Amino acid sequence: MTSIVRQPRLHLRIKPLGSAADKVKRRVKMTAMRFGVAMLLAGVGAPALAAGQLPKTVVPTAYTIRVDPNAQAKTFTGEESIAIQVKAATNAVTLNAAELDIKRATIDGKPAKLSFDAKQQRVTLTAAAPLKPGAHRLDFAWSGKINDTAAGFFAIDYKNPDGSNARMLVTQFEAPDARRFAPMFDEPSFKATYKLSAVAPQGQTAFSNMPATVTKLADGRQLYSFAQTPVMSSYLLFLGMGDVERKTVMQDGVEIGIITRRGVVDQGDYALAQAKRLLSYYNNYFGQKYPLPKLDMIAGPGSSQFFGAMENWGAIFYFEPLVLFDPKRNNESNRQEIFTVVAHEMAHQWFGDLVTMNWWDDLWLNEGFASWMESKSAADLNPEWNAPAQAVIEAREAAMGIDATAATHPVIRHVETVEQLNGAFDQITYQKGQAVIAMLESSLGPDKFRAGMRNYMAKYKYGNTQTGQLWAELAKTTGRPVAEIARGFTLQPGVPLVRIAAGACQNGQTPVTLTQGRYGVDASSKAPLSWQVPLRVGIVGGAVRETVATGGAPNQLTLAGCGAVVGNVGKGSYTRVMYDDAGHAALVRDYARLELTDKLGTLADDFGLALSGDQDLSRYFDLLGQVRAEANPLEWTTVNGQLSGLIGLYLGTDLEQPLRARTSALFGPVLQRIGFTAQAGEAPLVTTLREQLIGRLGANGDANTVAEARRYVTALKSDPTAIPPAIRQAVLNTYAINATAEEWEGLRALAAQTADPVVKAGYLRLLGLSRDKAIATRALGLLQGDELTAPRKAQLLSAIAGRFPDMAFDWATAHLDVVNGFVEASARSQYVVALAASSSDPAMPAKLQAYADKNLPADARQGLQRVLTTIAVRRASAEKLRPAVSGWLAAR
Repeated sequence: MTSIVRQPRLHLRIKPLGSAADKVKRRVKMTAMRFGVAMLLAGVGAPALAAGQLPKTVVPTAYTIRVDPNAQAKTFTGEESIAIQVKAATNAVTLNAAELDIKRATIDGKPAKLSFDAKQQRVTLTAAAPLKPGAHRLDFAWSGKINDTAAGFFAIDYKNPDGSNARMLVTQFEAPDARRFAPMFDEPSFKATYKLSAVAPQGQTAFSNMPATVTKLADGRQLYSFAQTPVMSSYLLFLGMGDVERKTVMQDGVEIGIITRRGVVDQGDYALAQAKRLLSYYNNYFGQKYPLPKLDMIAGPGSSQFFGAMENWGAIFYFEPLVLFDPKRNNESNRQEIFTVVAHEMAHQWFGDLVTMNWWDDLWLNEGFASWMESKSAADLNPEWNAPAQAVIEAREAAMGIDATAATHPVIRHVETVEQLNGAFDQITYQKGQAVIAMLESSLGPDKFRAGMRNYMAKYKYGNTQTGQLWAELAKTTGRPVAEIARGFTLQPGVPLVRIAAGACQNGQTPVTLTQGRYGVDASSKAPLSWQVPLRVGIVGGAVRETVATGGAPNQLTLAGCGAVVGNVGKGSYTRVMYDDAGHAALVRDYARLELTDKLGTLADDFGLALSGDQDLSRYFDLLGQVRAEANPLEWTTVNGQLSGLIGLYLGTDLEQPLRARTSALFGPVLQRIGFTAQAGEAPLVTTLREQLIGRLGANGDANTVAEARRYVTALKSDPTAIPPAIRQAVLNTYAINATAEEWEGLRALAAQTADPVVKAGYLRLLGLSRDKAIATRALGLLQGDELTAPRKAQLLSAIAGRFPDMAFDWATAHLDVVNGFVEASARSQYVVALAASSSDPAMPAKLQAYADKNLPADARQGLQRVLTTIAVRRASAEKLRPAVSGWLAAR
């Protein structure tokens, strides 16, 4: 799943880089022959059950489900038969159900007594006599509701090009919401086959994980009967329905499709082309062919506070901006984002769908690996994007922004409840997981690492695993103690810090001392821990040595050659690196000779080490002075993110405007060199840099940039294509941030007259970006009317909080019933508190705690802890960095 929950962090995330029918029928038959139900009963060990887990005495083997939705009433009815295996005699069967009105429940055709546990989201069927070990059957009939937000079965409302209203129905089951669709054993280890059927209105299409046969019913409606799935976890089941179009291509015997609302299916061409490339790439990398007959990508015209895309097996769901590319308004950033999101979700078809974590403790096995594969595939298939360098400033820094604070947790962490699970989709699971996997591949070697991955896939396909089983397969193929290396990075929190001191070079040899500590930006994150850090150390432009930096006594090594010493060459390891004074001065001197990844990583380390107080920010400014206007675009992308973070620390203080002026003076010449508009044949990274620079200068209120934005938006009123796609979003953001009250009303009118749901959502988000508090207050007024859909209200309030966190939080707590009406249930425990993340008000922590005491149970406070930590770190960092920032500004 591509998570978009906005976790607060101090380090900014920098945006990266996303006849045939006969063949399908044959593939269905071949696939069905391979899917053995015996796989369901193959165990992978018996870990202790979490408090929230179902008992293992009864397991499902096959589901047969039929649903009949009423889209207009937002309700549905369902019937289901579940084939189960009873492992030990029992008279009670417990499974999951939430918000379902169960009308009938039987065991082996006989009525069963029902009892419900709403808190645990469970239903228990009790038989009149004990069930003997062996095969049995459960049958249910129920009714349920179709939600307005993305939980279980939900509706997406939009307008057709002619202005008429339309509604698409889709499901979202991770995590864990399959129980809102049907009674299920709704845990990843309970793998089973699914045979789904659904009744669709005449003229509409239903779509699911597998191909369907269609039967016309007597009342004119249609019954879609989908082929049986392979054994899989309940959260991967999918159903969609609506007035849609589908476009397909074939690759490696698999039909790849894009499903969209009518009129935009051609915007899926780019994603289809990339999916073709990725399918072959993953088939080869994993050594296992994609096993389903088709792979659809479904584009939904809505949004969510929790996720952007979901890896349902054979039916990946995306919200439109993450899969559709409109050349009239999308830019290079959108192109790269679509590729990476498609790559992420397709990687899940193997890592997560074919092989699935046993329990949510190992969620990172799904998300960390999919995040790593999105970067690896981009590096191999789109080398011009320089994905390895982007990963240094994207994944590593996003992870360390949380991992170096009191709000961190181990990559593998115990999950007991649904609320704890909802908080697990964060930077540690995704980006630290990605960084750790990248480190292991770099240390073990790409070929041996891939061999271990292939063995893992072959051994556990259609099954469930725990992290240790992956380490075992990698150890077999590499002969290395993988579990020992990985333990410190997955079973304990925190970021290693390696200090490097180089001695005088004698006889062409440079002695180096490595000392390990812990990097942290607050007191609790500095508590001592130790790691085995695989590290590459070398002389700039010279030989490189591989070593392991351990805790305890200093590590000694000798490098061949003389010159500046670079630690963590290539920045492949998850660690901060700090140099002594002479070593850092040498790196500043030789900055131009560093490889790009080492330039980016050293900039990031210097900035991060200033935040932690390990060194003065003046070191960072010394290094920044070596970045030239003609530097690689990713260097300026890195600097832009860091200096934007500094401005954010001092909003509303005496340093805000001087920082804006200084950064405008720094970035202005860079933009002037590459030009305000794109040039034919320019490199993709130049295009993305231009967008970032316009955005930064616009946010600073740079007069020339604001004037250009106003000129473009004025033209937009008569020509929807007036703004070149390459700069469209940056221009619109600039206009909205600096809008007058009259201009804000103009944006609102522009949104009202726009039929395209994605374009409309973009305009509505702009209404929350103003730096004028009176305009922001006017935007808050839109949250109580009917002008916006529920997802758009959540999006608007989050946008307002970017500049006015205190006002947004106060409004949300004063209108909590309204907010809960437009925020998804799975996001509520984090959404409201996250509004306050950039607050500088000393009273805010107490207000947050009071809100939590009244509204959040103890197991739903991970988001609260992150926000409180972020506020404390921001306050401390602002005070800590003020002398160096003031000095930099004065030195101008």
